[in-house]
Amino acid sequence: MAALGSQAPHCLKYAIFAGSSKNPKMDEKVLKYVIRAVRETRHEILVFDADSMEVPFVKKPVHYYSDRSQAPDWLREAEKKLETCDGFLYLSPEVNRSIPAALSNMIDYFGSNIYQAKPAGIITYSEEDVADIKSRRHLVDLLQACGAICLQNLHLSIITSADLVFDSEGQLNDAGMRSHVDKNISAYISQLDWYALAIKNQKELYDPLPH
Repeated sequence: MAALGSQAPHCLKYAIFAGSSKNPKMDEKVLKYVIRAVRETRHEILVFDADSMEVPFVKKPVHYYSDRSQAPDWLREAEKKLETCDGFLYLSPEVNRSIPAALSNMIDYFGSNIYQAKPAGIITYSEEDVADIKSRRHLVDLLQACGAICLQNLHLSIITSADLVFDSEGQLNDAGMRSHVDKNISAYISQLDWYALAIKNQKELYDPLPH
């Protein structure tokens, strides 16, 4: 596979939030593909995978604890790691014309101190050969309400027939599809890099974000 992404000159740190569908094997294939794509840009990644983490249903988000020492250990550690991220990638299948409950549950654990003024890339995928974007709109609404800056070029970040086009290791099966998807995802990661670097540089001049 040709190297994906932008080969950005500065190492960035991204968190990948991976949703879950009724087809965990498909979710795993897409996640493996995206992890490899981001790693080939030499960026650091954290993975929050709804299929494997078994995050409990949110009752008290971390920012509801005025004393963070009272929050569960895993939640405090997750917040510390996410605070150091330069941007986020969200992988979302569609469930009942919306985003997976497990994905929104993970997002809801954290407040705007994590998401505000950071770029958010959204990659949607489907078992079908046509991907509906209703779930994407819901995810954009949620992330923008948290202060995230959502990338809008959806034509670069929709993967259709995801269960068929990837093998078990997240490699694209077909050469033509490989060229098409690799090119689109590479361009999308490059755009995420552009925003992340621009914001990171600006924060060196203005930190915190002016209100």
